[in-house]
Order: sequence, then structure tokens, then C-alpha cells
Amino acid sequence: MSEKQDMFKDLPEKPPFYKTAKFWTAALLVLVGAALVLLFYRTVIQDTMTDKEVAESIQIVWHDSIWVDKKVRPDEATIVPSFTFKIKNTGRRPLQYVGFNCIFLFAESGENLTDGYVESVKQPLAPGAVSDEIFVKGFYGYRATSKAAFIKNIANWKPIKVKVYAKSKTSGQVLLGTFPIEKKIEGVKIVYEGQEQGS
Repeated sequence: MSEKQDMFKDLPEKPPFYKTAKFWTAALLVLVGAALVLLFYRTVIQDTMTDKEVAESIQIVWHDSIWVDKKVRPDEATIVPSFTFKIKNTGRRPLQYVGFNCIFLFAESGENLTDGYVESVKQPLAPGAVSDEIFVKGFYGYRATSKAAFIKNIANWKPIKVKVYAKSKTSGQVLLGTFPIEKKIEGVKIVYEGQEQGS
């Protein structure tokens, strides 16, 4: 009998479960898994925007247009259309990394003149906030012997309009609006007949 009691006394006591290596390994795996799920939510799910959400979240609240220099040489000048605008975040969550594609078209025929693209809103734009000015210019435009030649022929310029599209990292291109391009040239003041006396 005493031998049996001595045998049971020699058995080592099991440590509490929270002091075992298996417990801490399992706990670490749970924490790593939770961190990965949170990272996936923030970088993939939370950043995902549908075309409808992009359309409902971006509104152009101010815009201007002007023709700017692309290349100026003593015997040649090339000007291209540009469009400057501000957007307002009308959605429920911040906007970030939105690209804007501007398609410049002949207003009457709808034929493509040129286009331009810029990725903007690199810092999160909070709901209700208005962005800084966003500038987009076309790659191609009009060419003449000088800027003065453009002014002399301005009455014959065909009207140009621009279609502005927005695109997030996960959406398609969403049309924000169509706007006319004004017949203004950067650095050139056009004085129409009858304005000299009033100026």
C-alpha cells in the first residue's frame, strides 16, 4: 500500500494551461490572424468603391478652362486645351487616390481632339470637404506661326467641350459632367472691338 502511495506522489503536477507553450502559440496565431483580417479590410474592402459610389461621392463645384502653351518657338506656337476644377466629397467616407480623365472633343461633331489624365486626391478628402485645384491638359491642340495668329483666327475656332471622368482604384470610369472650353489663351489678353474705350 505504501509503495502505491509513493508511486502517485512521484507523478509531476501539470502546469496551468495558460503557462504552456501550446497556449501561447495558439494565442499568437489568433492575434496574427486578426491583424491580417483588419489589414485586408482596410486595404481591400474599405478601399473598394463601385461605379455608383464614385458617381455619388464626387461633384465638380468649380471649374475654369484655358488654352496653354505646349511648345513655343520663334517660328511656331502650339497650344493645347486645359481644364482646372475642384471637387467636393459628397459621399460618406474619405476619398483618396482618384484619377481624372479629360476627353476634349469638338462640340459639333463629337470627334476626339485630345485627352489628358491626372491622378489626384493623394491625401484623404473627408466627406463634405472641397479639394484643391486639379489641373488637366491635353496632349494635342492647335499649331500656328505665333500666338498672334491664333487671335486673328479665333472667330474660326471650332467649339471644344470636355468630358470629365473619375476613376478609383477599383471602379470603372464614371462621367462627372461635360463642360465647354473657353476661347482663352494663357498670357494673351483678347480685346474685342468697342472695349478699348471702356478699358
